[in-house]
Amino acid sequence: LKFGDPSTLRFRGAPPQNLCVCAMAAADPFALINRSMGRAAAAKGGYPAGAGAAGRRRKLLDPTNPKDIEYLRRMHPDFDEVMVSASIDYRTACHTDANFANKFRIPPVMESQRAFREHTNSVDAVCWGPEAGKFVSASHDCTLKVWDAQRGVCTDTLTGHVAGVYHCAVANNRRLILSCGSGCQKNVLLWSWPEKKVRSELSGHGRSVVHCAFAADSAFAATVDQDGMVLVHDVERSLCTLRLAAHRGTAHASSFCADDGNLLLTVGADGDMHLLDIREQQGPKSWHMPSTVANAVTRKTVLGVHAAHDGYAVHAVEFVDRTSIFSGGADCKLKRWDLRSMAPFTAKSVGQYLGHTAPVRSLAVTPDKRFVASGCEDGSLRVWPTDPLGDRRSALRELRAEAKKIEEEFEDEAKLGTPEQRRRLEEIRKAQAPLREEEARLARDGYVSAARALSAHVGLVSGVSWQVDSANNTAQILSSSWDQTVQLFNIAFNDLK
Repeated sequence: LKFGDPSTLRFRGAPPQNLCVCAMAAADPFALINRSMGRAAAAKGGYPAGAGAAGRRRKLLDPTNPKDIEYLRRMHPDFDEVMVSASIDYRTACHTDANFANKFRIPPVMESQRAFREHTNSVDAVCWGPEAGKFVSASHDCTLKVWDAQRGVCTDTLTGHVAGVYHCAVANNRRLILSCGSGCQKNVLLWSWPEKKVRSELSGHGRSVVHCAFAADSAFAATVDQDGMVLVHDVERSLCTLRLAAHRGTAHASSFCADDGNLLLTVGADGDMHLLDIREQQGPKSWHMPSTVANAVTRKTVLGVHAAHDGYAVHAVEFVDRTSIFSGGADCKLKRWDLRSMAPFTAKSVGQYLGHTAPVRSLAVTPDKRFVASGCEDGSLRVWPTDPLGDRRSALRELRAEAKKIEEEFEDEAKLGTPEQRRRLEEIRKAQAPLREEEARLARDGYVSAARALSAHVGLVSGVSWQVDSANNTAQILSSSWDQTVQLFNIAFNDLK
């Protein structure tokens, strides 16, 4: 066959389908793509690409079209309120929404059990250790203090910094304390315990160092400064093994993964989160030769989240395991992230914890990852369940499994069971009803409410730290503040359910 004008082709009966396509392609090689583009243009003009039921097209409503707006107002009486709320972010709503207190109610308030007041300037950090029943605090009075939590007294004062101390951390081996502070000299000090002396000075930062953290194996430590630089130090050799410009502006915090000491997460004033693999960043020695460095443009291999808190600064972060991250920022939100669900360039948090009305400056997660505590600029602290929706669904699965097991044990054919079995089944049904209601509410609202509000501070809460008892029934929370105090709270986990 010689293909020309498709209208000149004649067939007996229906022409073969593939031959019709060939004829169309011969007449217009762009026919198929033009037809697809026509459908896309129709959808862009207000209609979906596919036909609706019975071949009818369903017009998409445009909230900027006056005719569509009138229709939406008739169908949805609260349309105007919803549209206004959608254009206001959470941080603005905290201060402008008259109904904010009704939407995000204050949880039950708990007072502190003890206050520690010997610092003469703002307290910028607090952490448990290095001995049982003791904790360390860092202050802008240039000192670190070791306290006995039970007796409420300061047992030791560590001096060595020449300016204010921003942060402190205790290694998991309980033999080392790391502190960082203001100035260009002696801004990172490594202390040995129980000698209570400076073991070494970790160099490399040219400006004030605002945060420090140990890896889980106590072999490495990370420090970040006001220039956005991140340094990783070999603790045993007191040597800087990695130096990286990770942020534009101040890098506020860093956290090693609790399960893998090679993974490091940093956050900063630019609103970004950066996940680094120390092994990949170090690279072979040939990459650091002068000739290679002189001819290289850049080498930056990091997984990050841009504008993690709606473009506001990120102040606190904790890398609790290989998949879960908690962060707090200047958008007044506490967020939970799951690395397994992060798509490139479209990363979204899997949980938001709403209720604070000022930037979240500190956070800490319990070792079993059931609860998280956050500290705020307005002096408030809150305790949140980390995954209440997952807890409700898990409880429902357990109740359904128990009910199924009881039904399988029924002996008579009518499946009536014994009185004890019927009573237990009735209890399970009654227990399932409130759990289903709570599950539906959490799924509908899309955010987590706080379980407790902790009241004690009148200034910015700069640090939070958990200590859980061996039976996992009670916990103690330490919080430091710019009001020059450290507060201690005792919490029973059963009261938080």
